[in-house]
Amino acid sequence: MSSNEKKRLRDRRSQQTLREKKLRHVAKLEEQVAHCEQHHSDEGVQHLLQVINGLRKQNEALITRQRSLKSLVNSWETELDEPAATYDSPHDLSSLFEEISNREAQFSLQTNFNEPMPQYGISSLLNTPMSTSSTPPQIQSQFMEPLSAETTPPWKQIPPHTDNFSTRTNISCPWFIPELILPCPDVPDSPLDLLYGTETNPLADMIHKALQRRPVRDPERLGTGWLTYHFSRWVLAPSPETYGRLPVFLRPVQGQMTIPHPLVLDFLPWPRMRLNLIRWWHVYGKDRDYLFGLLACCVKLRWPWNEKILERDERNELCIKNSFYELFMSESGWGLTPDFIRRYPDLVEGMDINQIVIELL
Repeated sequence: MSSNEKKRLRDRRSQQTLREKKLRHVAKLEEQVAHCEQHHSDEGVQHLLQVINGLRKQNEALITRQRSLKSLVNSWETELDEPAATYDSPHDLSSLFEEISNREAQFSLQTNFNEPMPQYGISSLLNTPMSTSSTPPQIQSQFMEPLSAETTPPWKQIPPHTDNFSTRTNISCPWFIPELILPCPDVPDSPLDLLYGTETNPLADMIHKALQRRPVRDPERLGTGWLTYHFSRWVLAPSPETYGRLPVFLRPVQGQMTIPHPLVLDFLPWPRMRLNLIRWWHVYGKDRDYLFGLLACCVKLRWPWNEKILERDERNELCIKNSFYELFMSESGWGLTPDFIRRYPDLVEGMDINQIVIELL
């Protein structure tokens, strides 16, 4: 073959190779276009954009919570003091009161209680970011104020709890089973349901069984059971009606809305003790059975011994005596024996000992 023929042969081979390469490239592009048309439609793109936007917001919320936790931890003392030593003297309340008063000036809950309250529900108690306040102030008198209604009505503001009601793990209130107590009435049909149990009201019956574990008198059993019943109904079904049935002292204050905590802490009749226990829960939560056992024995109603707590109405049915109802619906009607005050002085910081102490004769 001449040189010209060899050149033409090489050119034809090069052109054929180029055509085959283009065909393969075009076929590959056609496959990609078909795949995109099948899987990347406008609806799919919009869905993915929504997912990305949601993940971005969740990431921002987690960053905000992390910064808040860092700020909160940095504001605490480098090393928390252990609870105060117990007192052996059975009647030396004056020295205990003086010591608690002196420590009150240094007491700090390390939380901003004056910021707007978020809205909580059973399904979102553990998913709401905490406040992003930079430096928590020293505790002020406002932390005991009722919830503000500027943004959300108080009856909608459920405190954040650490209980996982969906899986029934880490539950502090064994009677709080939403699927069972949701059909229950807002008010028990009879006080006997709380005193002796019932088969028609699961909530009242479970509260009765829980109180049976503690050695308490009938007045404290009925008073505690009544308040527990109505607070549980409000947490599960918040409304102006269920919230209105709570006594003022049992309604959550600003400080309870900041730190997630076990639901059982919200049932204590003294707001300041609730906040103290939330603060010290990392210490006392390790021995909660002893704490609540002693508390059940030491919390007393200022009701005379052997005085009846029930009376018959116009239909000859047993109901709560009016004077007894007014007593346990008032914070001043509840008292603590010196045994608990001496054993847990940290939990009564900021409280008027002379007002809450009750001596059993």
